[in-house]
Amino acid sequence: MSESAISTISEFLLHAGTDYRVFDMGRTIRSVSTQAFLDMENGQLQPQFPRLEHAWFGIIFWDKTRSTQHYIWFVKLPVDEQGMLVAAARNHFLQIIVDALGAGLENAESKNAQLPENPYSFIPNQNQLADFNSISRKKVALGQSQFYDLALRYIQTPLVIDWQTVPQQGLADVAANLKDKTIYHTLVDNIENYPTPAQFALLTSFENHPIDVKLVEKIVGILAKNPDDIALWQHGIRSLAQSPCKGLVRQVIKDCLSNDKLSSEHGILVVLSGRLFSHFEQQDLLKVFLDAVAKADESFALFHAVFRDLVQIPSLRVHLLASLRWTDKSDALTAAVGSLFSATENSDKAK
Repeated sequence: MSESAISTISEFLLHAGTDYRVFDMGRTIRSVSTQAFLDMENGQLQPQFPRLEHAWFGIIFWDKTRSTQHYIWFVKLPVDEQGMLVAAARNHFLQIIVDALGAGLENAESKNAQLPENPYSFIPNQNQLADFNSISRKKVALGQSQFYDLALRYIQTPLVIDWQTVPQQGLADVAANLKDKTIYHTLVDNIENYPTPAQFALLTSFENHPIDVKLVEKIVGILAKNPDDIALWQHGIRSLAQSPCKGLVRQVIKDCLSNDKLSSEHGILVVLSGRLFSHFEQQDLLKVFLDAVAKADESFALFHAVFRDLVQIPSLRVHLLASLRWTDKSDALTAAVGSLFSATENSDKAK
């Protein structure tokens, strides 16, 4: 197939003879079907979890006919005002791939599939990189990392093994194996007793997995015992990001927003916005949250940032736009919305 006939990253990878898997990394790590990714590229589906006006993807690919090597690209592509991928940016990235590695990835192995510096590649933080490695390895049946066995022994016997000898990758591997009943119950029984750094590492990894009721209840109990521990709450609430226990999670959000200390902390509000956003489809919870954001910053800069971030999420857009017309807004929220309109008008005039 000629280079000019390739119009999407999906087509490029297919016609290069590779198998590939795609993960959305905008807010937490979620698997994306190859068809959904193609639909996003073709403007038929909005990315579901945009952040900072971009869709963020991790793509792992390999060609078994050439080698056993797996390659990874971390790609961020801008979205437009309708939440669709900007085709021109995708095309530019695709051209960078072809120029660097060839239309059929013929130079991939010699260059380790590395692309030149470009505006679309990103480097995940250490936590996210460890979790992506664990999740993607399971998805393509590569087995556990070399650190898994040590981490497994640690969570089972934390008094025997020094937590400082356990790499974060190992703890991410453990979190990725929560379906193992032994691991699950071990974490339920012990997580409260792990040293803070190890506990926080596990909580951070949990955000990328649908943790079930017993573990959620244990985390909720830990939070309830420490109502003024900002760092613990930041990690604790993010751990609930993909939990199916919606009732329990919503109660945690309500408890958090009813605590004056917690609800005034920018870090807490940003985690709620970035990780537990799906629960704000409920108007009563969204109203309390937006009111807290409005009150947390007299300049309303935080409110502007949170609103503009959430309104790009397809499932939330209608709810955010409806909030502008609420007739029973608090004085703080009314002022924040007015400030948002003023900022938008000034931006339009500047254009």
